[in-house]
Amino acid sequence: MKTMQKLVSILLTLALVFTLSVAVFADATTPHTITVENHDAAETHEYTAYQVFSGDYDDVSTALSNVAWGSGVDGAALLADLRSEIADFAACETAAQVVQILAGYASNSDQLRAFAAIVDRHVTTPAGVATGNAANAAKINVTGDGYYYVKDTSAALSVDTYSDYILLVEGDVTIEAKDTTGVTSEKKVKDINDSTQVGSDWQDSADYDIGDEVPFQLKGTVAADYDKYNTYKLVFHDKESEGLTFNRITGVFVDGVEINSGYELVYANDGCTFDVVFADLKAIPEVKAGSVITVEYVSILNENAVIGVPGNPNEMRMEYSNNPTDETSTGFTPWDKVVVFTYEVIVDKVDENGEPLPGAEFQLEKWVIDEEYPEGHWVVVPGEVSGETSTEGDGRVIRINGKVVREFTDANGELYYVIRDKANEDSPETDIYLKASDIELFSSIIASGTSVGVDYYENINGNIVKVAGNFKYSVNSLARESTAGTTFTWKGVDDGHYRITETVTPPGYNTLEPIEFDVIAEHDEESENPGLISVDGDPFLPTEENMGILQAEIENHSGGILPSTGGIGTTLFYVLGGLCVLGAGILLVVKKFSDAN
Repeated sequence: MKTMQKLVSILLTLALVFTLSVAVFADATTPHTITVENHDAAETHEYTAYQVFSGDYDDVSTALSNVAWGSGVDGAALLADLRSEIADFAACETAAQVVQILAGYASNSDQLRAFAAIVDRHVTTPAGVATGNAANAAKINVTGDGYYYVKDTSAALSVDTYSDYILLVEGDVTIEAKDTTGVTSEKKVKDINDSTQVGSDWQDSADYDIGDEVPFQLKGTVAADYDKYNTYKLVFHDKESEGLTFNRITGVFVDGVEINSGYELVYANDGCTFDVVFADLKAIPEVKAGSVITVEYVSILNENAVIGVPGNPNEMRMEYSNNPTDETSTGFTPWDKVVVFTYEVIVDKVDENGEPLPGAEFQLEKWVIDEEYPEGHWVVVPGEVSGETSTEGDGRVIRINGKVVREFTDANGELYYVIRDKANEDSPETDIYLKASDIELFSSIIASGTSVGVDYYENINGNIVKVAGNFKYSVNSLARESTAGTTFTWKGVDDGHYRITETVTPPGYNTLEPIEFDVIAEHDEESENPGLISVDGDPFLPTEENMGILQAEIENHSGGILPSTGGIGTTLFYVLGGLCVLGAGILLVVKKFSDAN
């Protein structure tokens, strides 16, 4: 039957019973019931019995006499294969001689398994069929004494395994099926906070930045009856969502010891992203019954990643050999899922009245500890701007060498453009001050594509000082943008410590101090369907639509502007000064008057 090739999972248990304690004489017409109990079953099973040998049972000698080929096998074909494939049967001419050989085999022995495998190829007419489950045993009604081969012929099991038996039937018989061989599998992911380097163990969820490498683990346990197999196939089938891109395998292990051969990475057309195929675990000497096979790999969280809920799932199931008598038969474990989350930060720029305020620009940075910077450093997070745009003048947003400029005016009224850059390749990033007048002087040359060296200044305790040695900063590009939105969005961030800096301030408004905050997230670490529990980024709060989107308004206040000299401003100073003098005189007269009295 081809159904053996469709089995989802299997336990092959062979039991040859030659004597029973019930004293009963019977013949070929006596009815019997074979009861198959399966208390571990999660599904309904179908069991089919085939008579392999017929005969008359004698309760005195506890043996089967008048042995002949049963009604459920092609005896001639079975005998031919037994003679050619198993040396013990090479001289057998009859069914009775075959039974004599079998009488010397132990239950669950390799010899008996080899015999059953050949019987399975030559079964013909069923003696009886019945179905059963954990609550209701299967009761197969057969007629006549003899040896029967009972086969699990369930067509569509997805969780349970299969059991086959050979047994002597001379009365009613009960056998126990088992639906487990110890085969299990699981998928896990690791989490880490880039800002603290505090990481998790293998679990069912994690969060990462878009562009990060995400570590995954696949783990499977080899069957307890592994020794019954001549070859044993095991395949990890991995299915990633659109937000994840497979990158590379980082390690393969047997019981915790790394191996470098015996498997293959396959991009198969089976609906999965990739498969890790162990064509025959028997070729790997370290593998034994109950061994744990582990595959670790990394994927990239890409630009298609889903923000917040429901996240970016990654599923795995394991395929494995499930029939020692049929090398083509395999089963599957259930799918196991992990989820990778990522978040979004949104700033809405407003004035003191809560109205959208164009003309600003922000930069989001994340504090990251890594091998290059073990003490930590700020890393710019890519973002985008949208919303209302500025119509005030040309050139509100200035970029020098592609970097956004911050404007600074010193105590003497001199305007400087401030760039965050390195003085040279070996230096850390610092604030570089360039005179706006120098830039404007050479703007036409820079626009033609020519690099120009301009004086480089530093801010020392609030004083702008030219760097000694006639140090120059090379300016190779200058760009002015007349529009800037009011909504700033950074997609694909995970937990960690962040800083938002206002790099461009709207005209007439005060520049904000940098805002530092922490993104803190909680998600299911152990779950069949991992979910996002909470996300916080005070002062950024989750939106009602999606807790993975953090949003806040940042308010700019207009600055106090001193009146210029020569106009009403000067008059106001004179008037205020006169009032102060007058007030002082009045106080002096009052004091003298009080002293005189």
